[in-house]
Amino acid sequence: MKILNLHGFMGEADNKNYKALCGLISADDIISPQLRYMETSPSELLSQLANIAGNKELILVGQSLGGWYADKLSRRLGRPCILTNPCYYPHELELITSSGIPADFTNQYRLLTDSSMNEHAYTICSDSDTLLPDNLENCIKLSLTVKRVHGSHSTIEDISVHLSDMLRAIRLDCLI
Repeated sequence: MKILNLHGFMGEADNKNYKALCGLISADDIISPQLRYMETSPSELLSQLANIAGNKELILVGQSLGGWYADKLSRRLGRPCILTNPCYYPHELELITSSGIPADFTNQYRLLTDSSMNEHAYTICSDSDTLLPDNLENCIKLSLTVKRVHGSHSTIEDISVHLSDMLRAIRLDCLI
């Protein structure tokens, strides 16, 4: 099993998801690029990530804004994704819109956002997320499998256990 791990807006390639995944599978099987959200347009970044994913049989894992990208790639490639506290509407999130990001990027986020169900999405949603406080409703609307867990936006308690559970569910659902 190979994984493409995508960090959040102000995150790092070796984020908490990456560290937890390294406890579950070999780091050699995890691709975790440092993403340049402020310098790369959403459409260009999606193309770059699609090229990284290529024809590999992999699972996409995305945290926050990385979850938005993992969802888009999942839909495009027909691959399963695990989303942790995903930012489904980045063009509406003040942290992003007031960050100095180019207005064209915000517009691309708006145009590229899909609010329909993603049958390949498995979502972990925190109960104490102050950045995306009412995200559970979005998660339920856009993902068939949603697990409500304890934690904040970037710190989910027992993230290794939750990621392991989702990976097991993906295997049982025969998506890989």
